[in-house]
Amino acid sequence: MGLFDFFKKDHSEELNLSEKLEKIGYFDLIKDIEKKKYIKEKIDFDFEDDSNQYIGKGWLTFPNDYYISSVYNLTEYKNGSPTSDFRAFEVWASSLVRGEFLDYLKSAKVVFERNNIRLEYKDETFDENTKERIHHKVTVNEKEYIIFSGQVSRDNIGLIMKKYLDSFRNILNDVIKRQSKDSKVILVTQPECVMFVLLKQNILEDFKKIVKQTKNKIEE
Repeated sequence: MGLFDFFKKDHSEELNLSEKLEKIGYFDLIKDIEKKKYIKEKIDFDFEDDSNQYIGKGWLTFPNDYYISSVYNLTEYKNGSPTSDFRAFEVWASSLVRGEFLDYLKSAKVVFERNNIRLEYKDETFDENTKERIHHKVTVNEKEYIIFSGQVSRDNIGLIMKKYLDSFRNILNDVIKRQSKDSKVILVTQPECVMFVLLKQNILEDFKKIVKQTKNKIEE
């Protein structure tokens, strides 16, 4: 260690949001250097953007690949998923309930496979016995999961959407556990939707510390 290094102070508190994420290895799966540059710029811009009076600034966003590729005229990933960093993908609870569960599994599959985790799915069954009761299940990696089973009404639709989100996250984490992988899927809130983020345990705690400096909330 040189004399300069010995006296050098830690200026980590001065790093912007994307640099903090870079420091913990969040962007390590992005091979396109130019795309990573624009993703980081967008994250920092959104974090400081105070133009929307209803949500304000201070949010960690996760720019999707469709946006980054179209705005900056870059080649879009040809994998059928909006993920730009191979860790995070957007989920709308209302869409899960309305029949897009397999579409979100497709996005999860792209992220999982980039992280060397197998995810195969089939045999989705949506049994609507009556207008008020549904039984929804799917097979993932040869194991059958009940996504939701119960009564549905206008009065409890918010609770049902939350149960769908929890069920989706629990299924993905069970898939990880059954393969003995050192990773975890967490839920990160956004102003209008939620993000599912797949992280290895060695960066999860540092990621959570970064998110605490934002308006986002995490559910595990």
